[in-house]
Amino acid sequence: MPTSSPSQNPEQIDELRFAFGKNWKQFLRILDEERLEKAENSLKEFWPEQSEPLSFLDVGSGSGTFSLAARKLGAEVHSFDYDDDSVACTRALKARYYPDDPNWNVEQG
Repeated sequence: MPTSSPSQNPEQIDELRFAFGKNWKQFLRILDEERLEKAENSLKEFWPEQSEPLSFLDVGSGSGTFSLAARKLGAEVHSFDYDDDSVACTRALKARYYPDDPNWNVEQG
């Protein structure tokens, strides 16, 4: 019985995966303060009460909404996503709300 699946090259994987980032681009058009507040409140449910700044690692950042919410709550944020469009969305939010902020890094990976 085989223990691993056959390997695929990156081009085959790209053909099979869903491009979430295209949907996130549409979502950014309707993103408003109410939606951002909901994201912040969602994080606050798990947010520890402490005086030191927190670090927030957003793996698969998508639209960047939760990265933005974490930054608004005072965390140092590192966002990354595999999808080009998702990374562009997260970078667009950073540029809109926290341009040139050294405490929020966005990468593709």
